[in-house]
Amino acid sequence: MKLVHVFLLLLCFYLSFCKATLTSGTSREDLVEKKCLEKKYTHLSCNKVFCQPWQKCIEGTCRCKLPYQCPKNSTVMCATNGKSYPTYCHLKSLECLHPATKFLNNGTCKAEGKFSVSLYGTADSEGIVEVQLVDQEKKMFICGSSWTIAEANVACFDLGFQQGALGIRRRFNFPEETYLNSTECLHVLCRGFETSLAECTFTKRRAKGYQGLAGVVCYAQNTEVPTDESFQCVNGKYISRTKACDGVNDCGDQSDELCCKGCQGDSFLCKSGVCIPSQQKCNGEVDCITGDDEVDCEGARRPAIQGLAPVAQEETETLTADMNAERKRIKSLLPKLSCGVRNSNHVRRKRVVGGSLAQDVADFPWQVGIKEADGISCGGIYIGGCWVLTAAHCVRVSKTHRYQIWTSLLDWVKYNREIKVELVNRIIIHEKYNASTYQNDIALIELKGYPNPKICELPQSVPACVPWSPYLFQPNDRCIISGWGRGKDKQRVFSLKWGAVNLIGNCSKFYPNRFYEKEMECAGTVDGSIDACKGDSGGPLVCMDANNVTYVWGVVSWGESCGKPEFPGVYTKVANYYDWISYQVGRSLISQYNI
Repeated sequence: MKLVHVFLLLLCFYLSFCKATLTSGTSREDLVEKKCLEKKYTHLSCNKVFCQPWQKCIEGTCRCKLPYQCPKNSTVMCATNGKSYPTYCHLKSLECLHPATKFLNNGTCKAEGKFSVSLYGTADSEGIVEVQLVDQEKKMFICGSSWTIAEANVACFDLGFQQGALGIRRRFNFPEETYLNSTECLHVLCRGFETSLAECTFTKRRAKGYQGLAGVVCYAQNTEVPTDESFQCVNGKYISRTKACDGVNDCGDQSDELCCKGCQGDSFLCKSGVCIPSQQKCNGEVDCITGDDEVDCEGARRPAIQGLAPVAQEETETLTADMNAERKRIKSLLPKLSCGVRNSNHVRRKRVVGGSLAQDVADFPWQVGIKEADGISCGGIYIGGCWVLTAAHCVRVSKTHRYQIWTSLLDWVKYNREIKVELVNRIIIHEKYNASTYQNDIALIELKGYPNPKICELPQSVPACVPWSPYLFQPNDRCIISGWGRGKDKQRVFSLKWGAVNLIGNCSKFYPNRFYEKEMECAGTVDGSIDACKGDSGGPLVCMDANNVTYVWGVVSWGESCGKPEFPGVYTKVANYYDWISYQVGRSLISQYNI
């Protein structure tokens, strides 16, 4: 029995040690992906996050839209310049272009309307926060119970401190009369990316007893001396390393939450390596670019706004408009692109891992065949409009008139009735394509259309979505390849075949000095039983996200020795060419998000 007690004591000691290790700075440091940090991602990096409705994603960065690109159905908004604008999106778009013009309130402007935020204290950068709301006669303090680093960062942004807040926990010693009205303080809720507290939601609660007041220390230059335990934000601010990857935007630019291998505390890890607050899981809005925060949410839906639930026996009065709700409403009005989703009346057949014959054109509605001379020479991927994506080595500009694009094709010997044949208008090969290294092995085919140019009717075809971020899918994710390529024994294949493969990381070990990570993707199976082969070139490697939307993740490019485990297939990584594709075909045609 004593041995049992000793064992239990040792077990408790071991578990305590493990717990201590998991909460130590070293383990938290291990949660951060250093290679990712070198790319300096922030809340404006659309490879990692969604842009705001008044922004668009260009070359991996959220940039300002022009006001006319905003939806027009909304409430009139007033800005600090005294002018009224037709929508919140219009006003924020203008602020994006001219930062001095900020949101004041919803509704038309009034001569006496104003908003102010100030610090009650002995220094310019710290103190108790006071605000004067529009149409309110006096300044009021903010309740400490609703005050977090999100609100503190916005307050400091508002006061001109570009790096946000250092913290909210410092004690402020002021005369007792400061606290006389603490029972009538305001509650405030911010998302964290507002540029003024005026955009946050203010409520007033009649509460009993002293609540404590919100204080802040804004981050000024040389506020903190960096140490080995510091994490440097992209904006230059230093925070404790223990605050990285905890779902809380301590940096103010979100850079502490965008390169994570795991998450601390009450937070959720997106497949893209981003930590978000657990409150954003199942809240009805997709916050992870991979969509996994809104999966398996039946019975787990959270309120649209967190933190404003009324406390028992309190009377709550909302004093300002909910601009976060307005932001989400504007998002719902943006154009929605239909891609990557099969016809709703089609029942998906259960797939068995392994090379199999396609049974229905609706299984691969984006697959096309490129026919030259006596057969299908390459595959391609329909991406919408009159455009097909393929490999550069599959086509020649000089042969444009000789190519035919076959859609809805299952077998090019025994034709199925859904087949439609399109002629080619032009071919665009990537200007940096290198035939010897297969770098930039990507091309676009524009169909002629009928009866008019630019109008293509492909009733059985559904475009695959074009990915904008290299973080949508990760190594080991299962994806699908398809085509009419030759089998392992190099026999000619006439029927469309498909197979499931896994994305493979660190492919340089298979192809040293020949694999370019930014431009190429590897995929295959452990035993090499499923692989793309000669004749599959230009065809699709498609992956499905958490919401069952299909993206063309790769274009079949090259490889060696079909079907051998040490030689996986190599694909052109389409996400790397999102801007090139959108420049050629028009951004609105392929922008699933961040339009």
